[in-house]
Amino acid sequence: MPIRWTAIEALDTQEFTSQSDVWSFGILMTEILTKGRVPYVGWDNDTVIAQVRRGYRLPAEDDWPESLYEIIKRCWDREPQRRPTFKYLNRILTGYFADGEYC
Repeated sequence: MPIRWTAIEALDTQEFTSQSDVWSFGILMTEILTKGRVPYVGWDNDTVIAQVRRGYRLPAEDDWPESLYEIIKRCWDREPQRRPTFKYLNRILTGYFADGEYC
């Protein structure tokens, strides 16, 4: 299982949903913004699991716009039903990048 990209609830249930995919998408966004850096670099899988369960979330880099990081953080909400949908993410990110806010 790709631990570093897996949502908290999917770690326990091994069931994957669109909400758990949104979590993974948030991780993917950090990879893109860091030009491919592996998430949780230097941590073994057990440490990743323990820290994420305790509430740790990948931090923003200094050059990331706060508004973009806020979108990413919403993807990692502990409660799957509170995460944005892909439809919402598509709309908000399309507008975000079309406006040239992050280019």
